[in-house]
Order: sequence, then structure tokens, then C-alpha cells
Amino acid sequence: MKITIILSDGAVYKDGYSYSGLDLSSAPADVHALQFNDATSKGWIEFKDDDFGNKPNNQPITELPSWANDCLTKWDEAKVAEEATKLQTDKDNIIE
Repeated sequence: MKITIILSDGAVYKDGYSYSGLDLSSAPADVHALQFNDATSKGWIEFKDDDFGNKPNNQPITELPSWANDCLTKWDEAKVAEEATKLQTDKDNIIE
């Protein structure tokens, strides 16, 4: 599974499928994004520029931090809601 989390967009991408506008408030305020590939257990956290415009180094990671798992839960919730809406739409469009 490949994961990208972009906090400013409230976006979580999981294997290329994304939802945006999610509540990702569990993430630290200084994080800009996270990239992770669980097939290789490698990724990194990208941080926001500091108050002086300096760009901090990315932090390599080998497992997802707990806040990233919270973000994935938000993605899962959005997927369930989307599937429920699609199912209801399909039912509404059945001609009897």
C-alpha cells in the first residue's frame, strides 16, 4: 500500500485513490506531508518551512506514526460513506 497525506488539503491518498477535505487535526502542526510505501516499509515526513523560511530536512520513517493511522481511518470513513451513497443512488435508479 502506498500512502500520501497532505495536511494543507486534508487529503489522504491510498494506493492512488484519494479523499480530500478530511479532518486531519490529529497530525502535528509542523507537518506538511507524509509519504509511505508499506511494501518497502520506507517513507518520510515532510515538515513545513520554519518562521524564517528555512525548509527542514525530511524525516525518514519505517512505520506509520499513530497520527497517520488516524488519517487513514478518516480515509476509510470517507470510502464507506461514498460506497453507501453510491449504493443508495443505484437503488434509487432501479426501474420497477
